[in-house]
Amino acid sequence: MIKNYFKIAWRSLWRQRTFSMINIFGLSIGLTCFLILMAFVKFERSYDNFHSENERVYRVVQDVRNEQQWAWVGGAVAPMLRKEFSDQLDEVVSIIKIATYAKAPEGLYPEDRFREDKFLFADKGFDQVFGFELKSGSWEGVFDNPYQMVITERIAKKYFGDKNPIGEVLTLTGDLDFEIKGVLKNPAPNSHMDFDFVSSMVSFKVTEDFPVTADFGSFWWPQTYTYVKVNENQAADHISDRIPEITPDYRNAEEAKSYIHFLQPIADIHTNDSFRGEWTPSMSNNTLWIFLSIGVFVLVLACINYVNLATARAIKRMKEIGIRKVNGAQRGQLIAQFLMESVLINGISILIGLLLAILLIPVIQSSIGLEIPFDFLNDSQLQLILLGIWMVSSLASGIFPAFYLSGLKPEMILKESSIGKGRSGLRKGLVVFQFVLSTILVFCGSVAFVQHEFMRNSSMGFDPKGLVSVKMGQLALANDETLAQELEKVPGVERVMYTSDRPGIDSGWNPNVDYPNLPEGEEVNVNVQYVDFGFFETMNIPLITGREFMDQSGDGGVYYPIREQFAGMDNVAMMVNESALELFGMNLENALEQPLRVYTEENGQLFSNFKGNIVGVVKDYHTRDLRYEIAPTIYMPVKNDWSNQARTMLIKADSDFNSEMLEQLQATWKSVIPGLPFEYSFMDEAINLQYEQQQKTSALLGGFAFLTLLISCLGILGLSIFSSESRRKEIGIRRVLGASVMGIVNKLSYEFLILVMISLIIALPIGFYLMNQWLDQFAYKVTIGAGFFLAAGFISLLLAYSTVSIQSLKAASSNPVDSIKNE
Repeated sequence: MIKNYFKIAWRSLWRQRTFSMINIFGLSIGLTCFLILMAFVKFERSYDNFHSENERVYRVVQDVRNEQQWAWVGGAVAPMLRKEFSDQLDEVVSIIKIATYAKAPEGLYPEDRFREDKFLFADKGFDQVFGFELKSGSWEGVFDNPYQMVITERIAKKYFGDKNPIGEVLTLTGDLDFEIKGVLKNPAPNSHMDFDFVSSMVSFKVTEDFPVTADFGSFWWPQTYTYVKVNENQAADHISDRIPEITPDYRNAEEAKSYIHFLQPIADIHTNDSFRGEWTPSMSNNTLWIFLSIGVFVLVLACINYVNLATARAIKRMKEIGIRKVNGAQRGQLIAQFLMESVLINGISILIGLLLAILLIPVIQSSIGLEIPFDFLNDSQLQLILLGIWMVSSLASGIFPAFYLSGLKPEMILKESSIGKGRSGLRKGLVVFQFVLSTILVFCGSVAFVQHEFMRNSSMGFDPKGLVSVKMGQLALANDETLAQELEKVPGVERVMYTSDRPGIDSGWNPNVDYPNLPEGEEVNVNVQYVDFGFFETMNIPLITGREFMDQSGDGGVYYPIREQFAGMDNVAMMVNESALELFGMNLENALEQPLRVYTEENGQLFSNFKGNIVGVVKDYHTRDLRYEIAPTIYMPVKNDWSNQARTMLIKADSDFNSEMLEQLQATWKSVIPGLPFEYSFMDEAINLQYEQQQKTSALLGGFAFLTLLISCLGILGLSIFSSESRRKEIGIRRVLGASVMGIVNKLSYEFLILVMISLIIALPIGFYLMNQWLDQFAYKVTIGAGFFLAAGFISLLLAYSTVSIQSLKAASSNPVDSIKNE
């Protein structure tokens, strides 16, 4: 019986090849979109699931004054948790992430140093908490002894090639030799922890001249990522709630109220984008639900097309159905037949959709940089999902046509009476639903694209063109004056200067500030950056009043020690931006020479204390990207009597950089600091790179908006075919009575444009609401004006009219004699 159903279904599909191809094409596109988006969401939600007993692993994070959340905590948190929860926590592990320069004296490039940004110092227990697998060697002694470490496979390959690295030495910044004790398999791509080296906290303490046996006592320094593994029989929520209760025993009570520590499940880290200072970029859980919803919507649209096209095709199958019924076919048999056709079409569509997904995923990964693992043959979960989709989509798309077609009465069919009038409302409703979804995506995609372009092209308050940033380190800082002098000799270089933070990217550090008329007992934080003399003039940032810092002057202040390793500075020249001036309640007339104090304090002890006067005010410019408000900022000289804060070198060109100039800069750098890499980036590209997530979002929304419109047009094509077939005789009579072809085309198209207009009325307000919510994450954003509504409406109407008019033109151009000869 099933074999017979299959044969009849195949013959029917072959006879109606046009309908079948449209159905298969629509369903294939819908399934491809769903599979790609499902694979992407599945991967993003799989982060950190590979750790053994990951449900017991949590990260300690903090809520700061109910205003923001930080992924890192101070060094004092781990020993506090070990003491207070010794019987409830199996492990407490703090991790410090640093950048360093490394070379392998016995490796492939013995004279070359490479900058490594993924170096970890970790507490004992790191290997017990996390599931990072050793390929060779062991952890033995790594966390107990200084100057030992484990490296990843890629680092072993980079420095030693095919040579066994166990027992070899890597020399880090400061000429510190670290022995390699083991090689880790590269961290999985779905890990929020991206690293290449792991050494002990003992090593960190030794390099920082900190007592090896002492616990860190500061809730600020060092900044650590701290993880705990909860006992099997303990409730993590209970521990999390108790941490704020015991913190006042270890730090100032007022500070404890402002900095609330709590536990965050490790599996939730990647899908929570509310924390500052993350290791790797996160992906909002809401964004993932949006993408998965889009995939489901596209698949639903494809199923709706099947319904519309199947009922439209019923007109051509009326006599077949009638004859079957007259010859005794039962309704159940007809339902089974039509469901078999649906199963067959969906099966073919799934095979094509699977093939398209396999072919398209590498293209999507390379073009917009998304990680989308897709291994159908070895992923049993994916296979079950695909089988479920086949069954559900077959039923969803075939159940209505099966019951509808099998329910037609033989006498009505054989007399070729008009059918389907009672069902036209449902078909029109489905078309409206299709265009509602597609129009929402078109609207959202256009807003996302324009917002991305707005951020990418908006002025930052300075011109990043012709500006290159170079990463600095201790070796480079020791030669900073020579470097600047030699690099400025390269033809085309206008100026070489130093700063603590890259303009438009880095905000600086965020200490307390004291200024005249600050209410007693109130604490205010501002951003602080260190810049070179002549920085603002070189960057074309207007100076509103006063002066810039001057070279070879006393602007750097006078150093005095607070305690060991902690500095105080008097008579420091300070500059502020307009936002800081407003915060301080000052105006341009009285700002100059006003005293300021920048300091950090914990438990009543000062850790830094900088006192000085305002010497200049600069116009506001963006120290961070346009997602954030311009922050009140204080600027201090990059060099002072205590330290050199230059973490970045900026090279300004007269016009723009070319390959010859970059080669000369690199050669000059190497002549001054042999073996140290010249790591540079163009500032305009680095600034735009911050909007990568928005670019990916707009690209995905735009691509899927196009596909949903395409599928919706297939749906309206099915309905227009149904309409023109139903009204074939009416069209013929109108032609005989003198109606023009275009007049008939416009009349047939009108009713479909009404449906699209209804969908616009429903969709555009929904799209407006959704994108207003999405734009709230940006401090600087586009206004959703009439242009977005007009563009989305025009695109939807144009495509709908083009689709319908093609079929209407075909119907109106046919010979009227053929349609009315039997009347």
